[in-house]
Amino acid sequence: MSDDVRIWTTVGSAGTLSATDLAKVTLDNAVITLGHDVAPPSLAAEDPSVGFPPSTAVVRYNVTPVDGLFPVDDMGPITHFHYVLQLTYRGTVRARLVQFDLSSGTEKDLIQFDSASFAPAHSFATNGGTTTFDSSVMDFVNFAYYVEATLSASAIVVGNPAQIAVVKVLASADFSQ
Repeated sequence: MSDDVRIWTTVGSAGTLSATDLAKVTLDNAVITLGHDVAPPSLAAEDPSVGFPPSTAVVRYNVTPVDGLFPVDDMGPITHFHYVLQLTYRGTVRARLVQFDLSSGTEKDLIQFDSASFAPAHSFATNGGTTTFDSSVMDFVNFAYYVEATLSASAIVVGNPAQIAVVKVLASADFSQ
């Protein structure tokens, strides 16, 4: 199997939540959901006042070193690449790929993703955020990495809860992504 298909991936329901946030969401097979789907999305678009106060839940996913995070080709390591944070989701979701410095305890956002940057996802959509510059290879000796995702929805949403089905982090030499 080539390294370009050995990417870091997880399902939405596999993340870690606080006890408070765990009580707000449902975990159904691969999907984590905030809110309840009680009517078609078209009705929600027509009358956004139908709903309850907004709610958020934060879920974190530990990123582990896999071959696809260390880009190589037949000639060896690739020096010009970027990391991509890709989500399969619907509703309102924000996410960030975070680097945690093991010696200082500081954190740095490497990539940010906001579903508001894309057309509204009434059914599952797959989109990503990326660095726009050459990335440095992830250093799992001196740093830890995680994805933090925030789902936002009304407690009962008319037609469009916030959901995450899949989270991926990959290295890409294709800067058009």
